[in-house]
Amino acid sequence: MEEAGSALDAAPLRGFKDFYQYAATTRVIAGRHLLDSTGFEFLKEGAHRAFIVTDAVVRGTGLVDRVASGVTDGGLEVAGVFDEVPQDSSTDVCERCAAAAEEAGADSFLAVGGGSVMDTAKVADAVFTHGGSAREQEGFLLMPREDDGMGRPLDIAPLACIPTTAGTGSEVSMAAVIKDPEAKVKLEIADFPLFPRLAILDPETTLTLPPRVAAATGMDAMTHAIEGYVSTDWSPHQDARSLQALRMIRDNLERAVERGHDDEEARGNMLIAANLAITIALGSVHAMSHPAGAQFGVPHGVANAIHLPHVVRHNAAGGTDVADRYRDIGELFDVTEPEIGEALAAYLTDLSARIGLPTRLSAVGVPEDGIAALVEGAMGDGTTLLNPREMGEDDYTALYRAAL
Repeated sequence: MEEAGSALDAAPLRGFKDFYQYAATTRVIAGRHLLDSTGFEFLKEGAHRAFIVTDAVVRGTGLVDRVASGVTDGGLEVAGVFDEVPQDSSTDVCERCAAAAEEAGADSFLAVGGGSVMDTAKVADAVFTHGGSAREQEGFLLMPREDDGMGRPLDIAPLACIPTTAGTGSEVSMAAVIKDPEAKVKLEIADFPLFPRLAILDPETTLTLPPRVAAATGMDAMTHAIEGYVSTDWSPHQDARSLQALRMIRDNLERAVERGHDDEEARGNMLIAANLAITIALGSVHAMSHPAGAQFGVPHGVANAIHLPHVVRHNAAGGTDVADRYRDIGELFDVTEPEIGEALAAYLTDLSARIGLPTRLSAVGVPEDGIAALVEGAMGDGTTLLNPREMGEDDYTALYRAAL
């Protein structure tokens, strides 16, 4: 008979963390047929004249018209629609969006789209509220504070998000990432006011998502969950979210890719998984993917899928504690080999191939002579600081070469 407590003793545990902070201020509603309630729900957050931010592809599906009807049915007005957000948004797009919202007399923002759309709406809202340029919003916890002695950040105009992809989790994040096309870098902006006030998760919004996009965004969510679990900025709250997100990704990602147009359950569960996985406690996968997007236009989810196995292999070789964290993750996917870094990396590479994603940087247009610029970008990326293994230029050079 097994002694009481022995199962607990066998599990790798982390000690009490002396300090961390956690916030989840976005009101999330999830379920079917929620778009008609958009206005009713957004009214609760103080919106009256909502400015819709989207892209031309999403608008072309008719989804924005559905959302707009839901806005007006709830007693709000649609102040205008900005549909000029590209796949990889930039500072100038955010500034044009903010100017259009001001000209329209908007008092709130409603993002309908993927991560680029939602991040554009966040930065545009910050510019709309505080003025200045999009470039000036860069930084962590640097938004204007009230002069009340408490150091509290000023709120931005009410923001609601309706994600149409299941990957970024930006609808419940305090962060935004946009491109500075002149400097060819990704700008990272994070502060508590950037938390959207409302997120609506309705599987209908992702049913028309092409399989390749569903695959790429799903691997983005996978990366968030894995990096959040092994990051130096881990927390018990994020541990719980990451592990549940990984269970849901395990059970739904391939279904969502292979028969997503007909599998509302899988697409809906992937929306929730991405929502759970999001974290600012990231690491070297994102540090490598940001410059790949800024320098060579590699879609973010695709870049993450390519880099993730190499970073897992590298980090797991850095010490027992990190390897044990990857071992927790591997068990969820029935990956239990002793060399967990190699085994989990192989599993992730095979998964990417199964769902139709490229597994090499050379397949997405990254040349060998671009590695030096990528290494410089990765070293300067803030997420490098949270990777569980300290990184240097030689490490990133080796990882990019392995991924090429």
